[in-house]
Amino acid sequence: MPPRARRFALTLCGALAAASVILSAGPASTGALAAARSAPAGITSVPLAQSDTDMQRVVEWWTPDRLKRASSYAPQTSAAAPGTPAPSASTAPSASTAPSASTAPSRAAGAKGAGAASTVTTAAAKADTTSKAPAATTAVPGTVPLKAAPKTVNSRNVNLPLTVGKVFFRNGTTEYWCSASSVHSKYGNVVATAGHCAYDVKNGKPVDYWIFIPSYADGQTPFGIYVGHTLYLNDTYAATGDFDFDYAFVTVHRGYKWEPDYDANGAPKKDAKGLPTYKRVDTGVMETKVGGQGFAWNRGYTVAAYAFGYPAGPHPNGTRPFDGRTMQSCLTRATRKISTEKWELNGGVLFRGCAFTAGASGGPWVIKYSGTKRIGYLNGVNSLTWDLDGDGRSDGVSSPYFDKATYLVYSYASRQKTS
Repeated sequence: MPPRARRFALTLCGALAAASVILSAGPASTGALAAARSAPAGITSVPLAQSDTDMQRVVEWWTPDRLKRASSYAPQTSAAAPGTPAPSASTAPSASTAPSASTAPSRAAGAKGAGAASTVTTAAAKADTTSKAPAATTAVPGTVPLKAAPKTVNSRNVNLPLTVGKVFFRNGTTEYWCSASSVHSKYGNVVATAGHCAYDVKNGKPVDYWIFIPSYADGQTPFGIYVGHTLYLNDTYAATGDFDFDYAFVTVHRGYKWEPDYDANGAPKKDAKGLPTYKRVDTGVMETKVGGQGFAWNRGYTVAAYAFGYPAGPHPNGTRPFDGRTMQSCLTRATRKISTEKWELNGGVLFRGCAFTAGASGGPWVIKYSGTKRIGYLNGVNSLTWDLDGDGRSDGVSSPYFDKATYLVYSYASRQKTS
């Protein structure tokens, strides 16, 4: 596939900034790719925070106060006109954002504020109602969470998965957030999200200070915070930013939580300014806390699925139904194939009737989901949002097609051990 030189108007999935960002999807810088860890053909492996020093730097950045500020969304940009490409993730200082859907695929990007990319109009999109015949369909089963789900993750009579949460990170000096999910692996340490929620194609390098908080709810971290260790991408996405490969798998360290610190008399400790101080408490391996979704590939273009995420950005018409504080879900009885020459998406999977906006980028598509066990099989991630009928409101979201190439990236990441 030839390298792209197109430009992306992205609404990043980051939750802290509200400014839209334009990224060039040209070839990644040679130096950054050369620094990537050795991996099998077709897979790019990039270090995040692997040393104790790097991990400590990330831990110290995401303080309780910073995470608390990140749970609100303060828009700083106006919405794009209906039918025009617009960033799906917005950034706002100390605000969370989420991907917005538009008539054209809007990439659910990892950017300040929201986690979705620009949108595409229906005129630029081509829907294909035919389903791709499954080839050697295979699935890896997931693991059920050990603890009961907190009431905060129940919504609209849907028992929401504990595995789904928010990703926070920095790109340059700007903070962003996206959505993501724990997926089953040998060492219980793999998170699935969108490629644009972890890798800056323009500069050919990963984002910084990457963390995952499963079951995030209004600033709470019920099952801990997990620092990214290594990022795994499809080579084509790393080199060109191709939306057909907009997925990523990140291995994470053992988790931790911030808890109030007390003195020997049981009184809360305070700093020089009189503010409460906190101590870091280990929470263990991620999958032992929240479980892990299974993984399925080659399932064809027509499947029934749930989509999950933390939308927060505006619709193309400027209305804002979500605030990114709590998880949202969508259900479809049948997805279908969709493509668009404008964004060079050749084989996307369309989830109609889902009004997700920026910030939902990277959230999982789960098939055969059990509301009792809260797991199923990961079969896609929120990547682009769509305004299919041109009314200025998002009404669809798409994912890259999960095939053998996707499985190979996931499989390689799932065998990597971390601390």
